Amino acid sequence: MAFLKHVGRHAGTGQRLVVVFLQLPDEKENALCVYSDSLPDRYHDALMEAVESPEGQAATGLYEVLTRKVFWHGTPMLQTLHQENILRKVPTASIIMTPNSNTSVPLNDILEQMSEEGTAEVPVNDTTQTPEPSQVDINVDESKQDENRQIAQNLMIQAQLLEQDAVTKREEAYKYDP
Repeated sequence: MAFLKHVGRHAGTGQRLVVVFLQLPDEKENALCVYSDSLPDRYHDALMEAVESPEGQAATGLYEVLTRKVFWHGTPMLQTLHQENILRKVPTASIIMTPNSNTSVPLNDILEQMSEEGTAEVPVNDTTQTPEPSQVDINVDESKQDENRQIAQNLMIQAQLLEQDAVTKREEAYKYDP
């Protein structure tokens, strides 16, 4: 049986939901969720693809992934869910996480365990942390440096040719009128 993060049910109604923020920064007793069954198919399918993706399953907070993934119209998922008023504030005590069909865990229990381990999610805009560059980023930077070096060399050659052409034109002008 596959284990799937970020999915659960509302304890009172049984409605299926996707937990985007495990806790709100200023209201730790509330989470931000999407009731997945009430979504139009185009949104539902794309959202569930994001949840089930390797990035979605690796993320502690689904919001991290939804800021990068886009719906078919090109807008980031999190932005669309917010703008179209699809995100719902739900008390954490009302959420039962269901990572598979045989497991049900209250979200509060998960949050309590995470806070004991010091991994509780609180989204913050921390600009002091910069992620380490990946090998792809390093290769892209090196490629840009090589490309820039080649452009600079071409510009230098063009400048030398223009200087030679200017000298030739001056000499020709002096022939006509010293």
